[in-house]
Amino acid sequence: MADENEQQTACKAGRDKQHCKCKQRREAAAAAEAAAANGEHHCACKHDAHDAEGHAVSTEPHLGFIEDLASLIDIQEEATVSRTVLREDGLRAVLFGFDKDQALSEHTATMPVTIQVLEGKLRVGGEGREVELTAGGIVYLSARLPHTVYAVEPSKMLLQMFDNRG
Repeated sequence: MADENEQQTACKAGRDKQHCKCKQRREAAAAAEAAAANGEHHCACKHDAHDAEGHAVSTEPHLGFIEDLASLIDIQEEATVSRTVLREDGLRAVLFGFDKDQALSEHTATMPVTIQVLEGKLRVGGEGREVELTAGGIVYLSARLPHTVYAVEPSKMLLQMFDNRG
């Protein structure tokens, strides 16, 4: 127990840099926060592959996380804004901020997607019908399904795209 207390004290003081897990976690968290502020995904894993756009993709098991998605995007007056917040093998996550009455006109995606409302209220149309979603609501759209998104009120949404083509 004394060794553990000594190690924690040395760790807090920054003296045991080689074995200091607390310092390593703090440094990794600071790097992830800085990367997120620049719109990048950061993890401490080994990247040894790249996606079609040249972004690093980890092929080793790892845990990536974002603590507060909604805080990473702002709603701008009379605009729709977007920001990619996660890019991993087979998955891309994009945040959208919509002012009231902003929309994405009818379009399709080449892969299955989910749309999840983080704040506000959105109307999502597809297959000749519309669903209204509020915070916490989610909708699934299969690949190549024509769909629309309309902001009933200022809203933030998470779009997740699933690409299993390899």
